[in-house]
Formats: sequence, structure tokens, C-alpha cells
Amino acid sequence: MRQIDANKLQQMIHGAYELLNENKEMVNELNVFPVPDGDTGTNMTMTMKSGVDKVNQLNGTSADEIAKALSQGTLMGARGNSGVILSQLVRGLSKAIKGKSIIDLSDIPEIFNIANKTAYKAVMKPTEGTILTVSQKMTDKANEIYKNDIELDQYLYEIISAGQKALDNTPNQLPVLKEAGVVDSGGQGLIVLLRGAFSALNSDIKLGEIIPATKEDKKDLAYEFSFELATTDESYKTVKKSLDTIADDIEESFEDEVLRAKLKTDNISGLIQMLTEYGVILHAELTNLKPDLSSIKAKKKQEAKRYGFIAVSRGDGYDAILKSMNIDQIISGGQTMNPSTEDIYNSLEKVNAENIIIFPNNKNIIMSAKQATELTDKNAVVIETRSIPETFAAMLEFDYESSLEENTESMKEAIEDIHVGEISTSIRDTSVGGVEIKKDDYLSILDGNIIASESKIENSVLKIVDRALEEDRAISLVTVYYGQEVDKKEAKDVVKKLSKRHKDIDVDLVYGGQPVYYYTITLE
Repeated sequence: MRQIDANKLQQMIHGAYELLNENKEMVNELNVFPVPDGDTGTNMTMTMKSGVDKVNQLNGTSADEIAKALSQGTLMGARGNSGVILSQLVRGLSKAIKGKSIIDLSDIPEIFNIANKTAYKAVMKPTEGTILTVSQKMTDKANEIYKNDIELDQYLYEIISAGQKALDNTPNQLPVLKEAGVVDSGGQGLIVLLRGAFSALNSDIKLGEIIPATKEDKKDLAYEFSFELATTDESYKTVKKSLDTIADDIEESFEDEVLRAKLKTDNISGLIQMLTEYGVILHAELTNLKPDLSSIKAKKKQEAKRYGFIAVSRGDGYDAILKSMNIDQIISGGQTMNPSTEDIYNSLEKVNAENIIIFPNNKNIIMSAKQATELTDKNAVVIETRSIPETFAAMLEFDYESSLEENTESMKEAIEDIHVGEISTSIRDTSVGGVEIKKDDYLSILDGNIIASESKIENSVLKIVDRALEEDRAISLVTVYYGQEVDKKEAKDVVKKLSKRHKDIDVDLVYGGQPVYYYTITLE
């Protein structure tokens, strides 16, 4: 075997996705922080699924077309930092085989070189011992052992084995991994994907047997399409299978070499392209099921305002505060469900403003937000907020009369001046940063670091405030945001103890309604 054609490539893509989907919880469990947060395995799986769904909509006949569709899907569907890096690796694959109908053995080194380079460029400060290291070591191996007479499957096996070796070594490069007794989760996800692709390489699955997108994924479809297509008996079988991957609610009949069908779809251009490849359209009718003429008229009449704002939020209390601060678009997400690049991009398109400021409110959403700003033609910037209360602090510094650059600078300074504490529960026994952690203990997290593991939640709150005051004597205000699982009376009792313990500090209580974290505490 010396080549990968379109059929094989699509086969490998599905094999990669299926194996990762089966093992996503295993990848999730490798996250160093033992918090039920937005996890690497889930983010990479959902990112890959967006790519697979895009490939399923395509009746591609070349490796180039399939790789391009996969790249478009993963780019828009990227969730979390690991998902963004994965989308950039796929983007590199697409760039490396642009214009090629078949991937030849000689293309493999360039695929790894460009994919690796593209992924590294997406990360401002690459860290050794991560998914990037695994990618780099595989790239090195691809260049080192390439020769014209090597078998393709043996070549890929050696490359993936080098990646596995690099993955096994990640705890020796990152002390935090060694302490927790795990390998890098993003690197593990990448190896699972490549192993799935490799296993599918020698499979006998035909293109038409590739698993289509599930029916539950096809909801709120925008168009109803009826058509008559003149085609052959043989082509009809292919068209029928393709329709299952690109449409839903299909009613069809085939008689005298004419296919008559009525269906619903979101992908009109892809559908028509597929039909014209296998026959001649005799008649067609298209109906928009969700026309929004009022929004079009409103856009025509409404002049763009100077500033617009987008924030990621999770919790009805937080949502209410953000609305009161005139945030234009609130994206549901954050812990447990990181929004995709497309979610953020779609919100950008809805904001009619000359300048748009995005608050990701989670360190794992920052890269997706930045990727969205690169895809839009609107003037948008990302303020790297890692919690929702940081957005409150940033918005209090906003000045409508100042320039975007001035506002960006003052907002960055505002979030640098506050400390953020969080309380959650541990999902396993482990050790992080010298803190011994027991399953179901309450974790005290201050400025992104676990500082204590306690059996009582009120002790966790006290530990955060005590430690913050030790580090910053200038703190004069503490705001406690309680989550959806905390009773208001219990939260009041915790605040009362804090006030009694630190009489010279003002302590406020606010309902956030956030999941996962019982309390989020800002200290300023």
C-alpha cells in the first residue's frame, strides 16, 4: 500500500472519531485538575464530530475535498484549547494536500511538517510535555525514517509509535503530570485518534457504508426541497445513500430512471452539487422554513453602534448581571460545556457594532474566542477573562468615549488586580501542587491553583480568603457568588463567618447560579 484515496481517507476519519468517542472518558480522566469541568476528551470528541458531520455532507471524490471539509468542520466546531489545537492540525493536513486527489506515500512527511507547524503557530507560548510535543516527535520520526520503498502502513505505524513514546514521556517534562500520575490528556486524545485512523486504514468498508450523521443531530433544518432527477439505476443507489447523510424527513420514489423526492436540509449547495454529479435535475422547488425577514429589515435600518459585547456565561444569576451591564450576546457555556468557535462566531455576526469585545470567562475558551475573531471580518478583540466576575470588573472600567485600545488596556489592568477563588468537589484521589486530595473533598482553588482539600465546604471558603489576604494585604472587598447547588441560608452563614473572621473587609453575597462550582469568590 502506497496511497490513500478519498474512500480510504474518509474511512480513516470515521475510524479516528469512533475510537476517540469510545475512549473519551478515559481521556477526560487524565485531566490534572480532578474537577468535573469541561474536559479534554469531550472537547476533542465534539470537535472531531463537527468535522465528521461536515465530511458526511460532502460527496467528495478527492482527498483534497474531504480534508478541506474536515478542516472546515473542526475549525468551526473547535471546543476548548485541545479542540482548537486539533483543528489546527487538521488545517495543516488540508493545506498539505491541497489540489491532490490521492495522498501518496511521499506526501506524508509534508503533511506532518505543515500540520505540526500550523498547530504550534496557534499557541502563543508552547509548553513541552503536551499534545504539541507528541505532534513534534511524530513529525521528527516521519522525516527521519522516510524512504521511497517503505510500506505505507509500516511507515504510519512507526510514526504513531514515536508519538506514543513521546506521550509516555510527558510526565517527565511536566512535573504536574508526574505528581498526578497521568500523561498529557491532549496528547492521549491525539494518539487515540491516530490509532483509530490506522485501524481503519486496512478495513474493507466501502464509501457508501460510512456511518452517516445520526438523526438526532439533524434538527431545526432550514429548507424543504422537492426535486425530480433523471439518473441511472446504478447512480440512484449512490444518490439514495448520499441523501441519508445530507438530509432528513426524506420521501422518495424511483421509476423509469427518474427520482422524485421531498426532504429537509441545511446544506442546499452540497445537495445540489451531489445531485448534478449523478444526474440531471428536471424540476426543483425550494422553501425556506425559517425566514427571518424582520431581522433583515432591522439590520438595514439600524446603524452600527460604537461598541458591542459578547460574554460566555453559565448560571441564571450571572446572566442577569451581564444583561444589566448591556452585554449584547450571552453564550451559554463555560464549565462542563465549552462553546465552539462557531458558537462565538455566530454571536459575533449578530452584534451590530464597530468594535466588539469578547469575554470568554474560562481559560479553556480563550483560544476558541480568538479563533472566531480570525474568521470574522468584524473588528473584535478578546479580553482574556478566566471567570465571569472578571467580566464584571472589566465592564466597570469601560468608557464609551475611549478608543478600543484604551478600553482594552484598562480592562486588562482591571482583571489583573483581582483574585478569583473557586470551590468544587474532587472526582478522584490524587495529588496536585503538593496538595493531597481525596475523592469528594471540597477543593479550594485560588487564581487557578489548588491550595487545599477539605471535608467541609465552609473551611474551603475560609482557606481561600485567608491565603489571598496573606498574598495581598491590599484586599478590601470580597464578593461571594453562590451556585445553583447552594442553599441561600447556607451561603449567608458562610458570609457571616467570613465577616466575623475579617472585620476590616467588606463581604458581599451575590447569587450566580453557576453549576460545578459551589462558590466563586472575587477578592479586590
